[in-house]
Amino acid sequence: MIRSKRQLMSFALMLVLVVPILAACGGDATPTTAPATTVPATATTDSAAAATAEPTAAATETDATVEPTAEAEATAEPTAGTTTGEGPGTDPEKTIIIGMTQSPDTLFGIESQSSATTQVLSAIQPACFTTLDYEYQPVCFTKLPSFEDGDAVTQTVSVDSSYEGNIVINDELITDTASLTEAMDMEQVVVTWTLIDGLTWEDGTPITAADFVFAAELYQDPGIKNASRFVLDRTQKYEAKDEKTLVWYAAPGYTDATYFLNTFGPEPKHVLEGEDPATIGGSDYASKPLAYGPYKIAENTPQESTKLVANETYWKKGYPIIGNVTFKYLTSEDQVLQQLESGEIDVVGSIGLTLANAPKLDELEAAGTLKGQYVPATVWEHMDFGVERNDGQPSIFADVKLRQAVAYAVNRKQIIDNVLFGKTVVMNTFLPADHWAYPPNGEGLEAYEYDVEKAKALLAEAGWTAGADGILEKDGSKLTIQFFTTENNQTREAVAQLIQEDLKAVGIDVQLNFVPATDVLFKNGAEGILAGRRFDLGLYAWVSGPEPSTALYLCDQIPTEENSYGGQNNTGWCNPEYDAAALASQAETDRAKRIPLVIEAQKVFNAELPTFPLYQRVNVGAYNVKVSGLDLNPTSQVDFWNIETWDVTK
Repeated sequence: MIRSKRQLMSFALMLVLVVPILAACGGDATPTTAPATTVPATATTDSAAAATAEPTAAATETDATVEPTAEAEATAEPTAGTTTGEGPGTDPEKTIIIGMTQSPDTLFGIESQSSATTQVLSAIQPACFTTLDYEYQPVCFTKLPSFEDGDAVTQTVSVDSSYEGNIVINDELITDTASLTEAMDMEQVVVTWTLIDGLTWEDGTPITAADFVFAAELYQDPGIKNASRFVLDRTQKYEAKDEKTLVWYAAPGYTDATYFLNTFGPEPKHVLEGEDPATIGGSDYASKPLAYGPYKIAENTPQESTKLVANETYWKKGYPIIGNVTFKYLTSEDQVLQQLESGEIDVVGSIGLTLANAPKLDELEAAGTLKGQYVPATVWEHMDFGVERNDGQPSIFADVKLRQAVAYAVNRKQIIDNVLFGKTVVMNTFLPADHWAYPPNGEGLEAYEYDVEKAKALLAEAGWTAGADGILEKDGSKLTIQFFTTENNQTREAVAQLIQEDLKAVGIDVQLNFVPATDVLFKNGAEGILAGRRFDLGLYAWVSGPEPSTALYLCDQIPTEENSYGGQNNTGWCNPEYDAAALASQAETDRAKRIPLVIEAQKVFNAELPTFPLYQRVNVGAYNVKVSGLDLNPTSQVDFWNIETWDVTK
């Protein structure tokens, strides 16, 4: 579920200290949104998203969170802390059934890495922040704190060898201050949130700041199976100043661009206090957690269904509109399509449909049975160039002209039209064109529109000439490159074959290698294709989110033996000019000052082209024509973020 900074985005942020971990990209269907990451990113195939996470390699195509992934609100009811007025009221006779091809692993959100859990819990314990349309919106709080408004401040604290707690010096986490030889004055960020009025648990108990402090303590407890404690390791303390005021004290020396999201919870202190944290995940509570959202759990049958009823204590008066919601867990996309057509289910989101289903969905929409939604999201497919290989083989793509030639030679529009049913758009940097940090109108970026003659001219400038068989040669070697991507993925296979044909047309011989994702392509260490930098071209996906994905291409993110192959800059490209702009942007908390820095980083990236962005993947949804309100959003890992406003015609 998405309730904390650890669980906020799919699609995910890019901060210099956060290192994403690759996840498998198998599957045989056209991809939808992939999971975004936690802090640091986790290597799950369907993880909850984090607001401070970097992008992670996209997981299996049937996995769809978000989170990169990935969305302004089009419904009448915003997700922010206040409503526009009292709703129309709940109709207990109205019911909708949501189909999904995954079921939750647990409903105790702290310990779940399942996107199915995230979707279900969004109706029960909704996110305290949403990430719609590459922006952030408060839900449990009156506003996002800011330095401008004074609810985020920086104070000076003195730290010496007697200081108890972690500190951060030059981005390095220091867990033992005993070695400090003298006292240091350090800057400390302090952030204050104010809870909205009316938040209560389903049993009527008010939600207070103490529930958020309790949640942070649970997340930190070693008995909890929590994927990451990144923020907590950089926290001095959380404090409930009063019932409605929560305060976070950062570890001295630590700051980040999304300080305003550094909360955890809430969790019901009055229910869970005194329980052994290590046992909560296996308790009855984990299958029927206490609600504070529009719905509460009436019945939960693992692997089969979760039945919800309207929560009469929900703080948005007059909502939800529909009295009953059932999440029904199905076994395949074929079953989803059959039950959509027959009316046995009413709504399906990204956990149940992929772009491969578009022809059938379009057919059913033309027949008046349902309506489909296709939203270009934050998961982006791309080709990494082996700019600096690590296996002793020649780094063919060390020459930027050769990288640019490949870009001009690949017909991305044809790929989108022929393989992706024309449902998405190309990308030219690591950000989509509707991101707040994208250069206005793409100014300063090369679009790399399909141009065979320009590709051939660049190849000639690089010293390559055609041999007798039409394949380019230089210094006695043919221009033969090794291209790697995931096996058992029909979409990737089709894309790879089109790229192979395009490059052959300009004299480049492409040898296609379809390999296992986890065990080969994304394997960690020197033997991994990507981490070991043993490739010329590598096709896979990243998922990001509201925060710019600048950290991916930093010099210190190149995977090496020295960093235990933990970096994600699989290209081996290192550019000090890029690093300067990217690092400055990550340290800047003022967005107006950040944007020019991110744009500069994009311009360097776009010109140097260590990676060739291809296209945005697509979030897919469908709903019965009697249902209204489904609004897939590119940067929300929750398909059903506005479920309380949905309605259905009886």
